Amino acid sequence: MATTESSLPIARRSVWRDDCLELVCGIANAGGGRLILDADVDSRGVVKRKTNRVMRSIPGAISQALDLTCAIELVLDGGRFCLEVVIPPASEPISYRGAFYFYQDGTNRILDGDALDRLLQPELEPDIKWETRPVVQASLDDLNLNLVARFTGTSRDTDLVTALDEASAIEEDLRHAGLMTGVGTPTNVGILLLHDRPHQYIPGATVRIGFFGGRGGTPIFEDEIYGSLIEQVHATVETLYDKYLSDVTGQEDGISTYSLRPGTPPRDAVHEAVLNALAHKNYDSGTPVQVSVFTDRICIDNVGRPPRTWTVSALLGRHTSRPNNPTLVAALRRLGVIDGWGNGIGSMRLLCMEAGAAEPSFELRDDETMVCFPLDTDSMLTSSIANPHPIANHPPARTELPEVQATARAVALQQDTSLTLNDEKVLAMIDIDGRLTAPRIAKNLNISESTVRRSFRRLRELGLVERVGSDKSGFWQVK
Repeated sequence: MATTESSLPIARRSVWRDDCLELVCGIANAGGGRLILDADVDSRGVVKRKTNRVMRSIPGAISQALDLTCAIELVLDGGRFCLEVVIPPASEPISYRGAFYFYQDGTNRILDGDALDRLLQPELEPDIKWETRPVVQASLDDLNLNLVARFTGTSRDTDLVTALDEASAIEEDLRHAGLMTGVGTPTNVGILLLHDRPHQYIPGATVRIGFFGGRGGTPIFEDEIYGSLIEQVHATVETLYDKYLSDVTGQEDGISTYSLRPGTPPRDAVHEAVLNALAHKNYDSGTPVQVSVFTDRICIDNVGRPPRTWTVSALLGRHTSRPNNPTLVAALRRLGVIDGWGNGIGSMRLLCMEAGAAEPSFELRDDETMVCFPLDTDSMLTSSIANPHPIANHPPARTELPEVQATARAVALQQDTSLTLNDEKVLAMIDIDGRLTAPRIAKNLNISESTVRRSFRRLRELGLVERVGSDKSGFWQVK
């Protein structure tokens, strides 16, 4: 019986009376909303004594009667000053004087029978998703207006006071995108994308980086990254490459110079992995995304995983976008941060191939997803870190082949032949991007163009790929 963010109820009363507590109870059970009351304000905009007294008494009365924390403030509503009581959704059904109220379509009614059963058994009704839950402690004014302007496409000086009509247009845009509720409070996604310190409202909305050397347990040193989601992505990658993956290589004019250690994965691939972890994380868990740096690998781990029917091979193959946080992903797509086509894994693999780096490995657990990038073990502080109990000096083995590669081997076996290692590598690359040319693949795999073209012919003869379109403008399609 929960409402969506676009239909959160608004009730209006002239004055605060005892029956307003029934309204608050009903609105909270309906998923949250607001109660608008008339306010006495003089010609200078100063609240009169009676209204001021009511403002101070209402939050306490609600807290005592319903155990709810409600915000109240003076607002302009239709050109008039009013009191706005912002009512959060009840975490579980609440009653007032033994009755369970539910506010819907302008009517506050007492529930009984089947309607009461559905309210008291929320598993029978879809829950309010994490993304659309209102953060009642915050408002538009608490958001980073530069980020808001970037999202809404407005151009404005953040030092200026936002005009009421402009603020209304911005709020409408944010509501349409699911970043603000119908009562003018940001949603969790709005806070995550547009607030400078989302962890103040969303537990665990940070990234933790730790260096563990050659052993597990307690990190040798660590950092925690704060900020809006996009800022977390950039700051995490910068911190990793500047502090965790760089060595001092000399002095120039008394200033130390640094360079990346050999075998370091490409920055863009790690950027994509961190972005994926933050975009698809289960934020209800309250657990930060964790980036663990060892002497032989970087592992990025987030609580949350693709559909349970997916295996690692399905994850590595071509697949549709199935985000855990569709509103968040849609907002990131609007910002141009992701494409929303489920290409993140393929992009990581291709970036590593193009850089001549080892391909990352992936692991799906019951409620977690991990991606690990191998590192050059000879360059990761091994000479300066005592290592009495070394961990395995190789990344976690991928236990499953990509689906396309496993299928290709089976097809070749049925025809009493086999694929070369180069055949499999070429197939993996064109499965990620069918528009890759032979020269580009040859450069990435460090083999000749003629070898790549032989693989093309062999894969086509086995019926594993076909050419769609002309040689100049077409592409390879994996069957």
